[in-house]
Amino acid sequence: MNSFITLQNLILFLENYDASMNILRQLAHKPVIALLPCLWLWVAVFGCLPANAQITFTASEMFAVIGEYSQEYISTNTNPSTMIGPTGGPQVWDFSQAPPQDYVRRLDIVLPTDGGHQASFPNATYAERYTDEVSIFQEWDYYNLPTNAGRIYYGTYDTNGGAVVWSPPGTDIPAIVGYGSNWSYNLTTTSIPPYTFNDTVTAGVDAYGTVVLPQIGQVQALRVNELTEEQELIDSFPVETYYIREYFWLVPGIGKVVDIVSDTSSTQPPANFTSAYEVRRVFEASPAGLQIQVQNGLAILNWLPATGVPGYQVQGIGDLSTTNRQILASPSSNSWSEAATAAQRFYHVFIEP
Repeated sequence: MNSFITLQNLILFLENYDASMNILRQLAHKPVIALLPCLWLWVAVFGCLPANAQITFTASEMFAVIGEYSQEYISTNTNPSTMIGPTGGPQVWDFSQAPPQDYVRRLDIVLPTDGGHQASFPNATYAERYTDEVSIFQEWDYYNLPTNAGRIYYGTYDTNGGAVVWSPPGTDIPAIVGYGSNWSYNLTTTSIPPYTFNDTVTAGVDAYGTVVLPQIGQVQALRVNELTEEQELIDSFPVETYYIREYFWLVPGIGKVVDIVSDTSSTQPPANFTSAYEVRRVFEASPAGLQIQVQNGLAILNWLPATGVPGYQVQGIGDLSTTNRQILASPSSNSWSEAATAAQRFYHVFIEP
């Protein structure tokens, strides 16, 4: 019975967790932060494919399920010119060691009601909540993921600047992208009178290959080269224009695993820019579709399968304040179960290297 109560508490935790945390924004709609206490059900699932594989990515493979999360290392004021690399493919980008991180950021997928600001974004079905271990703010980015329609971005709320509502919203990730795909969208907000901000975003997949991530290893990815032009107006009169170039690497089942974001500039940053506002590298993430339930006396774990992996490892721990996880099993499929007992148990699932 205690095991069943623990599982119910997990559901309540994912739906209702609300805390005072922190977000830092970098101009316009770019999300930039994340840290949060550990979820009760930990997971990190990744796979490897041959280095010459050319993949496609669907918007449905972005994190969008309540309770999914990722953690990433954040490096600031970095010269990224040796990390960006050429166009085309196959490429190998090794982000496992450099640059050194300044702090850790966490992303959590939460209900749009989390934080109490859904009224400004009534059509959003989930939010990305960002928290940074070194700051005291918090930010929510609001989205919808309609079937076969791409990911729709509605805007942002942060505890410093309030709500930024884009009208109309933009489709920031198309339904399906592959090497050579190109897209663009426009965003306008008047959320900060008398200022109006008009953003024009153009993006394209200009490279593909293998990304090596810290504590994760090799994953197959598409690289997106994105340029944002933001025009600032006061009472409809143009006053400033800014540019940001961002490279991000998309991995099926996770989404963005690496981001290299340029400093804000009054001119377009070159393709191989030498000054980065941030470099973000994911080192831990949950798999899409992770579920746990008690049925017929069994605690049953299920998760979406990863492609081209030898198997998984399930670890268990009775107390999250300790680190002595026990290896419970090495299943070859994306499902595993054990007898549900009165003892409290938390689970951590990995792909075996």
